[in-house]
Amino acid sequence: MTAWIVPTARAVGWLPLAVVAGLLVGTSALAAYADRWPPQMMGIAAGAIAAATVAGLQDPAADLLSAVPTAPAVRRSQRLVLLMPAALAAWLGYLWPAQIGTPAPGWSLPPLLALLATGVAVAALLPPPAAVAAGVATPLAWAAAGRVGGRLEDDLAGVLLTWQHHPWLVITAALAALAWRKNR
Repeated sequence: MTAWIVPTARAVGWLPLAVVAGLLVGTSALAAYADRWPPQMMGIAAGAIAAATVAGLQDPAADLLSAVPTAPAVRRSQRLVLLMPAALAAWLGYLWPAQIGTPAPGWSLPPLLALLATGVAVAALLPPPAAVAAGVATPLAWAAAGRVGGRLEDDLAGVLLTWQHHPWLVITAALAALAWRKNR
């Protein structure tokens, strides 16, 4: 039943998530130490962690494993089961220094989950050669667009910031897209 854990953990590309986590935790700790923790960077940090997590979905053995009875969706789900705790640890590690000496921003997990769900849905819905790359680019682009969104018209800003203001709606839409894909 759990025979897939060790081989899958070995095959997952952990480097993007490890690098992003290390940079964000280090930056957050230095900023909190200097009493200058930037709450406006939470969106970029969420986008970076979501993108690095989606990057871990890259399956270098996909062609080789296409003959195996395990479906690509199952392999993707197994990778997510391993990657999600690491992404959560990276997010909490990023936010933890801010909880100590500055006005605490809270733990704000839903926006991260919204970006992550969107990236996974894009990676699952597109054809394999560009799927993971597009899934990685999606949360980064949406988080970056959200930084610009506050300076635009209210309607456009509302769309660009949906992942922040209505994360459960975004998560539901991404899960519905994944369910639709499964039923096709």
